[in-house]
Amino acid sequence: MKIKLMMLGLVAALMLTSCNTAAEPNTPATLSASGTGTASTDPDVVDIQLGVDTLDSDLAEAVDQNTVKMNAIMAIFAKMGVADKDIQTTNYNLWVEEVYDQSGQSTGEKRFHVSNTVNIRLRDLTKIGTLIEEATSAGVNNVFGINFGVADTTELEQAALDNAIDNAQGKAAWMASKMEANLGPVVNVIEGGFYSSPMPMAAESMGQGGGGEVPISQGQFSMTAQVQVTYELLP
Repeated sequence: MKIKLMMLGLVAALMLTSCNTAAEPNTPATLSASGTGTASTDPDVVDIQLGVDTLDSDLAEAVDQNTVKMNAIMAIFAKMGVADKDIQTTNYNLWVEEVYDQSGQSTGEKRFHVSNTVNIRLRDLTKIGTLIEEATSAGVNNVFGINFGVADTTELEQAALDNAIDNAQGKAAWMASKMEANLGPVVNVIEGGFYSSPMPMAAESMGQGGGGEVPISQGQFSMTAQVQVTYELLP
């Protein structure tokens, strides 16, 4: 009796497994391709980091010199139409330098360094050279970076994404043809992010002005998008 019941249970289990297998649809074959797309346009903003370094054996004098020069530079920004919201102090640093003689012995003398750096966003790119020339004449002795960009990158990102999807579809179609298959509907799309160029230019410790307007080349601003697209693969 026990053997008969065990056999009936085994037959029932096999029938249930067979039914479940028949109910499951066949998993379709898929093909995935990555795509990269770039879109470019003329920059419409530029971020510039300018700094003033002063040095004196008297701390108060070093601070005063730095303050006077920075106030003069801020006045130049205002004259050239740079809005307050587009000016941000990024660094204010004070440090003491011990003075040593040729034998490496301390002379007891101290020098005080004061450094003040601001980042400004200029929205009129025709004024870049004039601003840098006037700022260096007023006391700027460090230009840490010039970064061209686009204030609103929405349209540029969409154009780059369109090109990335077209690139992925072209790759997928070519691979499918090599396998004597056809692309079916899109199964999945993964957006892989964006990155932009150009990289910032750096020019430290510039001398005082006097050589005329500084020549600046803005080039093009580019945005690159990456995607991965998965297609159903048809015979």
